Amino acid sequence: MKNRFKVCAPGWYYKLMLAGFLILMLIPVLFYLIDNSSPVWIVVFAVLLSPFLAAAFWSYRFRITVCQDSITVKRGIGKEYSFNISEITKVVRRVNINSGIGTMIKITIYTKSRHVSVESLMTGCDNMDSYIVENVDPEKIVTKEKIWNANKTDY
Repeated sequence: MKNRFKVCAPGWYYKLMLAGFLILMLIPVLFYLIDNSSPVWIVVFAVLLSPFLAAAFWSYRFRITVCQDSITVKRGIGKEYSFNISEITKVVRRVNINSGIGTMIKITIYTKSRHVSVESLMTGCDNMDSYIVENVDPEKIVTKEKIWNANKTDY
């Protein structure tokens, strides 16, 4: 197991959110240019679509760096902070097994004053999962498992 790795959102995610914002913003602009409607709709659409921009910014900046016994979290908005592996008070591993999609894992790491979550969509999630299992006291790790579509069959 490597003692230095990064966990972050995949590179395509922020590009998808930014492209979605820009494509959806074309709708009111086209109405304004073609139909001479009010430019207020451009502002209204920009406000309604602003979560796309927030998601793009967050995913571009969010990063967890593990180096030996130190975990550094760089959030999308806010300050960067670090904590030692010994400061972890609890780890909750949520494992959702879905027969149609596959296994999804979400790991939430709690310290005395903060928490951070890692999902299986993120790059480096498997490294973080094995790092936590190897380095955190097993009594602090809680695994919650849920099975979806276990009794259904496809016809």
